[in-house]
Amino acid sequence: MKNKQSLSFIALMVFIFAFTVLNVSVTEAAAQCSFTRNLDLGVDGEDVRCLQRYLNGAGFTVASTGVGSPGNETSLFRDKTKAAIAKWQTANGISPATGFFGALSRQKYASLNGSTTTTPVTTPVTTGSSSEIQSLKNQISSLTTQLASAKSNSSSNSNSSSANKAKTEIKNVLEMIDNAKDEIIDAERDGKDMSQARKDLSDAEDDLTDAMEAYFDDDFEDAFDSAEKSFKNAEDAFEKAGGESDEDEIQNYLDEVDDLVDEVDDEINQADDDDKDLGDSEDLLQEAEDLMDDAWDAFDNEDFDEAENLAEDAENTLEDARDEIGSKSSGTDKEKAQDAINDAEDAINDAQDAIDKAEDDGDNTNDAQDYLDDAEDALQDAEDAYDDKDYKDAINYAQDAEDYAQDAEDEL
Repeated sequence: MKNKQSLSFIALMVFIFAFTVLNVSVTEAAAQCSFTRNLDLGVDGEDVRCLQRYLNGAGFTVASTGVGSPGNETSLFRDKTKAAIAKWQTANGISPATGFFGALSRQKYASLNGSTTTTPVTTPVTTGSSSEIQSLKNQISSLTTQLASAKSNSSSNSNSSSANKAKTEIKNVLEMIDNAKDEIIDAERDGKDMSQARKDLSDAEDDLTDAMEAYFDDDFEDAFDSAEKSFKNAEDAFEKAGGESDEDEIQNYLDEVDDLVDEVDDEINQADDDDKDLGDSEDLLQEAEDLMDDAWDAFDNEDFDEAENLAEDAENTLEDARDEIGSKSSGTDKEKAQDAINDAEDAINDAQDAIDKAEDDGDNTNDAQDYLDDAEDALQDAEDAYDDKDYKDAINYAQDAEDYAQDAEDEL
């Protein structure tokens, strides 16, 4: 691994790149918070919202999209907040890293920022002492003039295709390094030896430094080449830590849809043997097979988004084929997830009706409304998980939403 001086340099380079090339504002990158109580699951308050903003700005993202994502922080302390805190605690040497934001975490926050209300450092690359972090802040402050000049230069150069190509690749590297770090932390928490993955990550950080130096020297071709090497090393670290690349995930998905093609083909043949009306099922099966041929062609051409879209179309077409012969599957995780989401929506609607009636009767509904808010947040998590094809997570979140809705009614 790099020494602390090297890590601080990378932190500095990432800071410069974020502010001059990615145009990240201070308000987006950090938050000012004052913590006076312990924070854990179920807590509600503006200090929770500020903590989420701090975590998002510091690189320990609560959620990439939806509830808890940058710009969509909430006042409710839920599982995603707890997970983000645990990563922050691990990175800052707080043990055990349980996600409970108590006295130790408040003290660490204060030491990192000088007080409970000081703007935090935006890039948690190193876990050094507060004096080291203050030194980094001083380095950043001393480069104010250079930053203005660099921003001017990068703005003029960003019109060239080579500059944009290098900038895009560096952005991809930053994301992959962040993903690799998360996977390594999770693997080490499970007791796995991540020494080789950390070596790959160290190589990726070296290459990233070269890429950024080349970028600010206007050597965009060299910047792209170094960024490409950095991405490969970071991806190797990510996969050695147990992460799946986009390519792996798409390939697995295409394999699953191919298996579904075979299943539907068998069902159609069985229905034909049983003298059932096949409707348009055979034509739909052929359409799905053609879509899968196109999906694999897109995959071979590394157009993974197109491959995924075509496979999704094929999966929907196969379900239509099943409908035609009256053999629609009722037991897949996907369908169970959709049923669970529908049940949660019904429960939330029932709870809302009950709250409205109680309010009309002059009853206090504050506690019930809090539970209903929790239910709606959990339902949003379920829908996000469903969209990401994490059907088991979607089922769990939907069940949480239904439980919260029931709690809301019980409060009345």
